[in-house]
Amino acid sequence: MGGAGGGGLGSVGGGGLLDIYAIAWEHLRPGSSPVDWCEGNYLISSNIAEFVNTFSNFLFILLPPVLMMLFKEYGRFVTPGIHVIWLLLIVVGLSSMYFHATLSLIGQLLDELAILWVFMAAFSLFYPKRYYPKFVKNDRKTFSWLMLLSAIAATALSWWKPVV
Repeated sequence: MGGAGGGGLGSVGGGGLLDIYAIAWEHLRPGSSPVDWCEGNYLISSNIAEFVNTFSNFLFILLPPVLMMLFKEYGRFVTPGIHVIWLLLIVVGLSSMYFHATLSLIGQLLDELAILWVFMAAFSLFYPKRYYPKFVKNDRKTFSWLMLLSAIAATALSWWKPVV
């Protein structure tokens, strides 16, 4: 396995395991994202690409715990799913901080997918039943499963083909 030119696990350029690591590392590399328009890069810190965008995301980490407390009764009497949105907003803050600090492709994907998951969670909780597709039959649980499967499919497709 992996002999001279055999394309085994240790071979480079032959589709081996090291090629997979090289490709994965390339997407983690700072600046690997094709998106870069928010602010000038490395103007305030030599370690953080977009300083203001990175630190403005602290609100996404600080506010959701406060909102969890403020919406405690809402979660108890209307829908506990509201707390999922607050948790996902924390994930948005963390992933957006990572993206704006590094401008890496992985950071961009994490940022965009976290936003997608918040949208799908909110959509499944608050979308009016009268606009549901007919096959859902006004069942919020079925609609929520449909939104979850859609989010999973979008996530899988994004990881499969991150840049179009």
